Amino acid sequence: MTTVSSHEESTLFEFLPIGAYRSAPDGTLLRINTALLRLNGYATEAEFRADTKNTARDPYVAPGRRRQFMDLLSSQGQVRNFESEMVRFNAPETMWVREHAHVVRDPQGEVLYFEGTIEDITEERSATARLEQSEAILQSILHTIPDQVWLKDVDGVYLACNDQFASNMGTKAVTVVGTTDAAWVSAELEQQFIDADRRAIQWGKAMHYQEALITTSNPQGDWFEVSRIPVRDGEGHTIGVLGIARNIQERRDAESQLRDASEQLELVMMGADLGRWDHDLTQEKGYRLDARACQILGRPAHEATQYRAWGHLIHPDDLPGTLRAMRSHLGGNTRAYEAEYRARHTDGRWIWLASRGKVVQTGQDEQPLRMVGTIMDISARKQAEIKLRATQAELQATLNAIPDLLIEFSADGHYRAIHSHTGTDLIAPIEEQIGKTLHQVINLEAADTCMAALREALEVGHSFGKQYWVDGPNGKIWFELSAVRKPTEPGDEQRLIAVARNITERKMAEESIRHLAFHDSLTDLPNRRLLGDRLQQAVTASARQQQYGALLFLDLDRFKQLNDTQGHEVGDLLLKEVAQRLKLCVRAIDTVARLGGDEFVVLIQDLSTEPDAARLHATTVGHKILASLNEPYTLGGLEASTTPSIGITLFQGNVVPPAEILKQADMAMYQAKAEGRNTLCFYAQNTA
Repeated sequence: MTTVSSHEESTLFEFLPIGAYRSAPDGTLLRINTALLRLNGYATEAEFRADTKNTARDPYVAPGRRRQFMDLLSSQGQVRNFESEMVRFNAPETMWVREHAHVVRDPQGEVLYFEGTIEDITEERSATARLEQSEAILQSILHTIPDQVWLKDVDGVYLACNDQFASNMGTKAVTVVGTTDAAWVSAELEQQFIDADRRAIQWGKAMHYQEALITTSNPQGDWFEVSRIPVRDGEGHTIGVLGIARNIQERRDAESQLRDASEQLELVMMGADLGRWDHDLTQEKGYRLDARACQILGRPAHEATQYRAWGHLIHPDDLPGTLRAMRSHLGGNTRAYEAEYRARHTDGRWIWLASRGKVVQTGQDEQPLRMVGTIMDISARKQAEIKLRATQAELQATLNAIPDLLIEFSADGHYRAIHSHTGTDLIAPIEEQIGKTLHQVINLEAADTCMAALREALEVGHSFGKQYWVDGPNGKIWFELSAVRKPTEPGDEQRLIAVARNITERKMAEESIRHLAFHDSLTDLPNRRLLGDRLQQAVTASARQQQYGALLFLDLDRFKQLNDTQGHEVGDLLLKEVAQRLKLCVRAIDTVARLGGDEFVVLIQDLSTEPDAARLHATTVGHKILASLNEPYTLGGLEASTTPSIGITLFQGNVVPPAEILKQADMAMYQAKAEGRNTLCFYAQNTA
């Protein structure tokens, strides 16, 4: 049997790439290798052993973790994959480690020592967390996509799919993964899919095509727009095929219906009692009007047999635009020729015509040969438009003088018209709001408020002073809404005119005053008044849920000395920085408050129904705060430091009033100061 000399063993121990140690049963370190020294911030073993403050220090961040480790080692003789958060003895940060250890005994079974390894897995845990987050996001996106999405390997085995794909199979995504098409479709369809995947792999890039596929809702098959994309690994090797199928059956049906409707519409337009024209594009004088068109222009019916040059009756001012419309259609840029222009009537007056037409014959070279179309007298409409434009101009001038947002609503809250003086009050482009309801455009609470105003205006004719807010690009925008019922003709849709006045500045001023009443002006933390309210709420919630809460009372050690020597400006900077660090140590549901001076309070809730677990949670938070506030401060170019003394008291239910809870935490804080500062103490009844 090959043996290892003590020198070889020592060399192996020393040059292990991970931390290694050997300790006596009483915890004394007998040996520690270079890797473990470096993990703890030491250059040499001598430097480590000279640092006497670490001899009795518990390296585990979580209280009780060391006891768990020793219990496992004692009961099982070894520990495997024991992951914990540890402090680095000679460095400010913590680290996550994985431990392996075992007990070494002599031939009689007596414990000689413990041997173990410690591996820094901080980066590994961070990378794992990021990977899990990325996978969660990817899965979320995959199942949010409305199209059918799937991924197969080169052997046709499903590696992933979304719910839409699995639903078409009549099952769930987890059931599809790991199977092949043979489990879900006929042999003929399976071979069709296999061939399609092979073509995508051979093609080497995305394939896009349309095909009819059977669905659970249509056994005859719906039309899909399908993409098959080869998937490659980091070295460029094809490892599978990604498929995406979008159901386009409704689109195809709509296109077909649209074609039918378009053809019918064209027939109606061409066969209606309108003036018609026919234009032979191969002749200079190839333009001919029918009898109805001649009648519109006041010409005798026999002129319907005469050909003339196109455009000879058009007003000179309108001819350039009409010519552009004609050339655009003949050049293939527009589907039809459409123009409105003035034409000379036989009695000498100018009438307005609307002319529409299209090419109906082309030569072998695709050059247009013949056009047909219609004309319609629109003089009355044009006169009405002139009057309407004058009225609109007058109305627009009136609207521009109104600084508020003006909105026209239907009785059920649909946006019918919107006018904004500057556009700054719009929460979305006007075209994205018209036709939608209040509940589709603004938040539920605001929509309910506006609908109440509209109902009141319908009932009594008007409504004034309703306030609501919406989300704007820079925060909340507050409005005050007034509405009146709009007169309408019998049978017409009921309408209401609403004026929304922007009162954001007024609301901000009110909010600023309210905020100042409940927050500390220096740190912007809740003040004593707001803390009292939240503590009362926490006590009430604790009684209802039987969950423990904790109150931490902090006082900065020797703050007065810093304030006196460096000045109040430096002291204020320190208090602001302490406030920011405290907020980073707690959850969003917890409260950090400043009572005044250098006294801070942290209220944490929903700890546990068990007192020991609640105490452990509160202790963890306390140690986190201690570590954070012990970090150096840079205050206006000045390096400074401070430490906190922390008093903690637990509460459950409403047995102890809020004022007494605060008093208990205060007493525990003074006990922490008595024990040397920079520590935490729990309130005990015998300290009262």
